[in-house]
Amino acid sequence: MPEDESEEPQPTGAPAAESAAAGTSTEPPKKYPKGVVLGKDGKPCRTCNALASFTAHSSSALKTRQPRKDCPPDVEALGRSSWTLLHSIAATYPPTPTPQEQSDIKGFLRLFSKLYPCWVCAEDFQQYLQTREVKAGSRAELGNWMCDAHNEVNRKLGKPTFDYIREQGLEKPVAVAEYLFKRLHEVSIRSIHGVPGDFNLVALDYIPKAGLKWVGSVNELNAAYAADGYARTGGISAVVTTFGVGELSAINGIAGAFSEHVPVVHIVGCPSTISQRNGMLLHHTLGNGDFNVFANMSSQISCVSARLNKPGEIADQIDHALRECWIRSRPVYIMLPTDMVEKKIEGARLDTPIDLTEPPNEPEREDYVVDVVLRYLHEAKSPVILVDACAVRHRVLQEVQSLVEKTQLPVFVTPMGKGAINENLRTYGGVYAGTGSKPGVAERVESADLVITIGAMKSDFNTAGFSYRTSQLKTIDLHSDHCTVRYSEYPRVAMRGVLQKLVKRVDLSKLNTPSSPEVVNEVAQNRDSSEIITQAFFWPRVGEYLKEDDIVVTETGTSNFGIWETKYPRGVTGVTQILWGSIGWSVGATQGAALAAEDMGTDRRTILFVGDGSFQLTAQEVTTMMRHNLRITIFLIYNEGFTIERYIHGMEAEYNDVVRWNYVDVPTVFGGTDKQVRKFVIKTKDELEKLLTDKEFNEAGGLQFVELWMPKDDAPRALKITAEIAAKNNAKEE
Repeated sequence: MPEDESEEPQPTGAPAAESAAAGTSTEPPKKYPKGVVLGKDGKPCRTCNALASFTAHSSSALKTRQPRKDCPPDVEALGRSSWTLLHSIAATYPPTPTPQEQSDIKGFLRLFSKLYPCWVCAEDFQQYLQTREVKAGSRAELGNWMCDAHNEVNRKLGKPTFDYIREQGLEKPVAVAEYLFKRLHEVSIRSIHGVPGDFNLVALDYIPKAGLKWVGSVNELNAAYAADGYARTGGISAVVTTFGVGELSAINGIAGAFSEHVPVVHIVGCPSTISQRNGMLLHHTLGNGDFNVFANMSSQISCVSARLNKPGEIADQIDHALRECWIRSRPVYIMLPTDMVEKKIEGARLDTPIDLTEPPNEPEREDYVVDVVLRYLHEAKSPVILVDACAVRHRVLQEVQSLVEKTQLPVFVTPMGKGAINENLRTYGGVYAGTGSKPGVAERVESADLVITIGAMKSDFNTAGFSYRTSQLKTIDLHSDHCTVRYSEYPRVAMRGVLQKLVKRVDLSKLNTPSSPEVVNEVAQNRDSSEIITQAFFWPRVGEYLKEDDIVVTETGTSNFGIWETKYPRGVTGVTQILWGSIGWSVGATQGAALAAEDMGTDRRTILFVGDGSFQLTAQEVTTMMRHNLRITIFLIYNEGFTIERYIHGMEAEYNDVVRWNYVDVPTVFGGTDKQVRKFVIKTKDELEKLLTDKEFNEAGGLQFVELWMPKDDAPRALKITAEIAAKNNAKEE
């Protein structure tokens, strides 16, 4: 390809001896100075050499003569002129070329590669064209292709690469940061969590310009937790951290989102591309010049990892990342260098929304799976439906609801799927978690001759220690990217399309539908005479306190298991982290969930149930709740430490204790006033009853903090069962 170099090139072409042998002279081979490139005629090539190399050869024969001005230029001048011409052609190329114009430019470049004066460069360019098809669908596309071709030469010469995009060639120039944040707004994000740092500060200036609100969190881990909660309520979220120290602080929260299929966009402000290329010894680095090490870590917990280093590719990278984040319901990682923040890219793309449509299944494959499922469903004598977490995460609840309503089959949820189904339905049977289920539930599910699971995540805590007693021979699993019927797996057949066709094609006359509920879906109330608030009493009572459309967040530990005994009113959103189980997650997640509800224009209460030990890890996020006047009610269960850990191992061990805080005073310590927060200490059933029936408390106009005392050694029934199984699994040996 055309060379544009400032240093003398290395010797290229046929050796001098071979060149001489190719001629007719019988004289000894002529010795040429080092660095001279020979033409195909065996003589020094004027257009293949730098002027210094060519004149060095010529000086012995033509000591007093200077090259004529009309001589062909040397390789440097030729390369500079050629690239100037090619980039100028790209810059003036039509934004939307006709098919003929696209054909013309491709033909021109092929001809150019054949006629280029330097035969070495010409052959190199021809080889490049054979492996890199000319992209000429638009001005930007051609410019990017030309830039890549030029950079290929620069890399071979050891020179810095560059980007083609120039503002004058753009229809609607827009800064990279503005483009990114406007795309976030487009996908329904209204608030962005994060912590400022020197590598992301300039980018943060563009947040309000895109119609977004900045929500500064107390630390990056809490910000990631909050983004997780925001996405679970609002659909998708974003968090901004700084390079190294900031992103690694957030990585636990991002890993949890990946584990539990939550779409979070993690934006990391990082050092400039120049700093990275030069391996500068900067703060927030490991001191080894490796600027990709943290991105490589995050790539393991992100479905897309985008490093925005080339303006010509950035818009595509952003759009692709956001689409994959939504479609796959997993976090994505976007690395934004400081020198790219204000680079201009094509803003006209913003006029066309990102296509967030889930790719359809291949019709023939989908129809086959539907036929197989219907055959087993129509043959079944006692089928049931079991709804799990990924039905929620992958947004198929409408399809699930349609199937349940049409078939009238008994339907159950797993702990991670709680809230996915209207619990007031006649056919709703309760929470199935193997041996952790309520009496009657496990028996009904496990006696079914067909169990259709939707979005299953059969983890240890979601199954009460892998205590399912269902046979795979009687199971059909519908997932977001495949389906399994008995032991046959059908890859690339997603559940949405299958569910839609099942609803359309199921033959009700062939279904064995029970005429009345087979499981009594009522929560027994524990009404013992003691004034002590026990787990068995509290969780059923919570069901009476809850209202339609509440958002209920439960922390890893007693709350996650106790809520199984709570009956949800219609429209309640259950937010739990049963698979990842990072203690402290719920406090940040509650703030994010409440903020998302507010951003969506709803007037929903957000209610958190959290243990004292977990609360201590992330208590600072209460300040963010107060700062944004969020409508949150916190029930802090004070039972002197880590209950689930006590039941797994070390009931009296000191390491399961926590320092006693004056929990109810925490909001005040953080600057909360009596107008901002209402505080309560509840120690008896009578006090709890008065609180839960108080009109103002039920209205929940702002932050409410309830310190709720429970016995140290008390735990929900399901937690005790699961902890016992977990302890046995931990003790197993090969």
